[in-house]
Amino acid sequence: MASEQSKDQSCAEGSGPGCDVSSIMLIAFLGLFLSGYNNFMVAIALIEIKPAFQLGSIAVGLVLAATFLGMLIGGATLGRLADIMGRRPVMILNMCMIAAFALLSSFAANAPELIIMRLLMGIGIGAGYPIGSTYVADVSSSHDRGARMTLAFCGWGFGALACGLVGWTLLSVVPPTLGWRLMLASGAIPAIIALVVIRTRCLPESHCWKSSQSLEPLPFRTLLSRSYRTTTLAALLPWFLMDLPVYGIGLLIPTVLLQLHVGGSNAVVLSTCGLSIFTLLGFAVAYYTIDRFGRRQLQIIGFIGMAVLFTILAVAGAGINKFALLAMFAGIQIFINAGPNTTTWIVAAEVFPTRLRASGQGSATAFSRIGAASGAFFLPVIDAKAGLGAAFAVVAIASVIAAIITGIYLPETARCDLKH
Repeated sequence: MASEQSKDQSCAEGSGPGCDVSSIMLIAFLGLFLSGYNNFMVAIALIEIKPAFQLGSIAVGLVLAATFLGMLIGGATLGRLADIMGRRPVMILNMCMIAAFALLSSFAANAPELIIMRLLMGIGIGAGYPIGSTYVADVSSSHDRGARMTLAFCGWGFGALACGLVGWTLLSVVPPTLGWRLMLASGAIPAIIALVVIRTRCLPESHCWKSSQSLEPLPFRTLLSRSYRTTTLAALLPWFLMDLPVYGIGLLIPTVLLQLHVGGSNAVVLSTCGLSIFTLLGFAVAYYTIDRFGRRQLQIIGFIGMAVLFTILAVAGAGINKFALLAMFAGIQIFINAGPNTTTWIVAAEVFPTRLRASGQGSATAFSRIGAASGAFFLPVIDAKAGLGAAFAVVAIASVIAAIITGIYLPETARCDLKH
């Protein structure tokens, strides 16, 4: 890969004038925190929303899928905008959107209003993926870029953990008519914090992006040109297949635990929160190994581990012991987050040149949201119609396919300088 790259040494280590790497990483961290927090908070809030709005399985699927559909739009459109206008102004726009529509969703009077607000908020969340990843990639050197990007992506895991703690607290102390509204409104707080950081730290534009503006622009269609077609598909398809279980099964966990009589609502939320610790453990494994062993190898191992555990769950079905189920889910969280949940986000920001970096990563984000929305919508329906075993079998097959695609087509980007 290095032989065909124009090396961008001026972008490494934030060497541009006035670059504040720590603030850029914090903003990227908060962008991913917002994704983990808001996407999984709605699964907890549905414990109270479902009876309040008398939602059926189709309506539940639409509520869960709405944010992902918005992320599809945000990743594709605002990601491209970040290559044209710069990382900083689009980051401000996406944080404003998240804050505004998280608050508005808490005032929803019915399911259609809630779905619309979640979709609009998702546009802002989706933009955070390409902007945050490209921002950090722009200012990192090749030897530790993976670790830095993993550290930023940890925000997703901390968001998922925080939503469990906040959700459990609100379920415990706040009446149901108010609890779910506070859960959804709380998703605006990290976005407001990010806006304050951008304002007070005078966050600079990426020097790497500014340097690339002297070169000939690359149109969006370049992503599907002969030179980039295989790379683009290798970035898109595994992420799509990975998001089927991450969100489809992940959002089902509270429902699954209720079905298996783990306990009441509070016990279910605490169990879900406990599983988030294994998410962070997976990120820790990725942080210490991703620059040493490479993205490709971690991604293959993660997909294979997921396939094995989901196959076991598919065979066991609803008859599995609840403690064995929790152990399986814990193992899945480690494999997912030490592997493809982290690597797909990172690789999509590394395989494209600066002039297309946010566009390519945003396209991968958008395509992955189709997987997330499909999982969030169809897996609960499959569970309701055919049982948990069938839902687990679907994602086991998807994991095997993703491992094969990664092994054949994905280039290794560890320790490679980024193209300008």
